[in-house]
Amino acid sequence: MRKSKLLTLIGLGLATLSASAIAGEWKFLPVLDSSYKPDMAVFVTGGSLTPSNSGSSSGAYAGAELDFNCLMMQPPAGVIRSKISYGQFNQNGLKISTFEVNPHWTVEIQKDLTVGVGPGVGYVNTDINGQTTSLAALQIGGDLDYRVGMIDLGLGARWQYTADKEIAPGVTGANNFLIQAKVGVSF
Repeated sequence: MRKSKLLTLIGLGLATLSASAIAGEWKFLPVLDSSYKPDMAVFVTGGSLTPSNSGSSSGAYAGAELDFNCLMMQPPAGVIRSKISYGQFNQNGLKISTFEVNPHWTVEIQKDLTVGVGPGVGYVNTDINGQTTSLAALQIGGDLDYRVGMIDLGLGARWQYTADKEIAPGVTGANNFLIQAKVGVSF
């Protein structure tokens, strides 16, 4: 129930915020513009991952994330932040490793405080008692980031849907929900 409410809020947020991103002129290949700044940040992440299909309970998730302004396109309002992350979960015999690319449309809601939402694609590797499976994934998520000088602090949530491939007898897919906090450095 809590997940469906969060996903509904994220969906409504995307619908509301996307209206202002559509109006105006989009910039394609901003990386070729002499004024382009990547505004990179590297994070250490940690949180709680809840698998939905495996019968495993929630457990600790740890990873790393690299964020930067998108090289391909920028909207007339806000900025698209490319978020590339890798993380791992290991609970009750289930190991999940994720590699994700998540472009988030991000807007500043107050000085140094931003909110972002967006879709993503991923690669998920599962291991249950020595049986490993690789899965394609799609996800949707949102985050809240606060910058203090070069230090970045953030909170995020995302739902990940994986291919319905058998990862263990009677268990298909590795769908999961992640809530995380992150601490990073901008450069």
